[in-house]
Amino acid sequence: MDKIFISNQIKLEILKVCGHPTIRPYNLPGSLRLHDLNCYHKTDFCRILEQRLQDIASHYQTGKIILPGDVSQQNTVSECIKLVFAN
Repeated sequence: MDKIFISNQIKLEILKVCGHPTIRPYNLPGSLRLHDLNCYHKTDFCRILEQRLQDIASHYQTGKIILPGDVSQQNTVSECIKLVFAN
């Protein structure tokens, strides 16, 4: 599957988990920190996002495993994308 398509799907999931509108997820800047999306009010935001990222990695068979604690509020959108892709 195309890396850009998967990256945009990851951005879409980030917006969904945060409760933000999911219109044009491709416009979400890679340098944006998760904390700046104001998701810290949501309980277990990072754990939910980790699970969604793992679901994407499994679905597209990227070879990555996202473990509990891999995502924090200080991660950027780009770092979340990198978690899904094998090196």
